[in-house]
Amino acid sequence: MKRKMRRKIKTRQTTEELIILLGSSITSLILLFLALFVFKVLKNIKTLIMPGPISIILPYNVDFINLMVLFILTLITPYAVYKYMLFRRKKRVEMLMPILLYDLAGLVRAGHTVPKALEIELEKDLGPLNELLEKALIRITLGDDVSRALSETFKDQTIVTRRFIETIAEAHESGGRAAQVLMEASMHASRLQAFEEERKRNMNVYVSIIYAAILIFLVSSAFLLFFNAALHEAARKGAMGAFITLFLRPDQLKGILYYTTIFITIPSSIAIGKIRSGYAVEGLIHMAILLTIVMVFYTFVDYMVQLMLKTMTF
Repeated sequence: MKRKMRRKIKTRQTTEELIILLGSSITSLILLFLALFVFKVLKNIKTLIMPGPISIILPYNVDFINLMVLFILTLITPYAVYKYMLFRRKKRVEMLMPILLYDLAGLVRAGHTVPKALEIELEKDLGPLNELLEKALIRITLGDDVSRALSETFKDQTIVTRRFIETIAEAHESGGRAAQVLMEASMHASRLQAFEEERKRNMNVYVSIIYAAILIFLVSSAFLLFFNAALHEAARKGAMGAFITLFLRPDQLKGILYYTTIFITIPSSIAIGKIRSGYAVEGLIHMAILLTIVMVFYTFVDYMVQLMLKTMTF
């Protein structure tokens, strides 16, 4: 029975991830199929040949690029949200560790054993920590020793959480020094938590800089499109002559700027994940947010350009 329970705990998260990835993959492929063969996005596709050692044929229709962005969003967003919620849950458990260690120290000092103290803690509302403590106590009841039960239950949590869980197991094995070990661990956890909060605030500055840089690039793109549209409008009225042929048309420039923004956004999102948590996968949720902003911007940027042109005309 213990073996079955351990196998279930080990494979549940992996199964959830596979189901989410499979569902998002199927949904994104269905979207791509409908766009290409039902709505026939490729029917009126426009391409631009990029000269070089190897010529590149670049579709620059906004509808086509939007389709690619929607495909990426449909593919990554469910998994990104799942991983983000899982990460938040693990961080919540980590934030509760000083409280747990402090309470356990008081209960052990009052004469309770560590397993009994853990059982008493279940009566409190400790959020996601209650579920983990309940699983650990079930393992202990089924015959696992305290150290093994705690390490197996908390093995998928953050490194900080696992280290303090190991401290609880060591306190159980230390006998008379258990209360002292737990109290010192609680003080250390509080200091570490304060340091982590300070680090997070400092890192948020860099995250804000990345978001601001992408937004500034979008604003710059709007002005580039405005000047390009103004030049072509002047050429249409005969003011520029053949000189205008040296410039890309507004729709071509918009497509190239759209691609450029995407290529900036994807690695920037991964960098945000590494900066905030040390895990690139957390950047997926930021990638979904930023790509959505980029898609909406280039879908409606023509209205902004036209408004700017009318303003200049007046």
